[in-house]
Amino acid sequence: MKCLPEVAQLAKDHGALVVVDAVCTLTTMPLQMDEWGIDVTIAGGQKGLSSIPGVSLIAFSEEAWNTIKSRKARQPHWCLDALRAQTFWGSQQYHYTAPVPGILAIHEALRQICEETLPVRFERHRTSSIALQAGIETMGLQLFVPIRDRLNSVVAIQTPLDTDNAKIRKTMSTRFHVEISGAFGLDIMRIGQMGEQCRSQNLFKVLYALGMSCRQQGVDLDVSLGMAELERNLVIDPENLVD
Repeated sequence: MKCLPEVAQLAKDHGALVVVDAVCTLTTMPLQMDEWGIDVTIAGGQKGLSSIPGVSLIAFSEEAWNTIKSRKARQPHWCLDALRAQTFWGSQQYHYTAPVPGILAIHEALRQICEETLPVRFERHRTSSIALQAGIETMGLQLFVPIRDRLNSVVAIQTPLDTDNAKIRKTMSTRFHVEISGAFGLDIMRIGQMGEQCRSQNLFKVLYALGMSCRQQGVDLDVSLGMAELERNLVIDPENLVD
């Protein structure tokens, strides 16, 4: 996210439209669509918004919308036709059967976001993420992404040597009822901490489950020290954390 304005400007300098997948970052950290020159922003209801999957949000810049309106070719599928979708939402012309429960769910999620306010929500994710990162590293695991490039909503962890991260994640699920993700093509584990999942009780639970599951695979970790570091960073200024 820190380099996104520069990437967007580079794309604009070459005449390209900028499309951003913000499913993990919308409402978890600042995203200035207009100021950064982003043309299309897409986000699912789940993850950052902490709603349910099945309903997505999409926003277009004026330039992107004019590009859509100027297209002469018919869209290959109705679900890709933004103009028809706009007539559905703006002019009540039939496009598809609306997913009413999903719309109500995302309405409630957005209401809660407005009630919390974005500055408070951003700070909650920032503080929680830095605290979790500190706990993971103090426990003895290594994070995959350099500190300057990390998101506040997802933490990537290098799989310990001579272990199988699928087995670690299975233990976390079956023994501790905690689900985290692997990755496509990379030997890492990913912890999503977004929306209502980004609460202190969930951070403690996932860190303990991760540490104990790694230990079951023979990894030498100090889980107690990591838990203590997580707690310490939740109650002090996380700006004091250094790389």
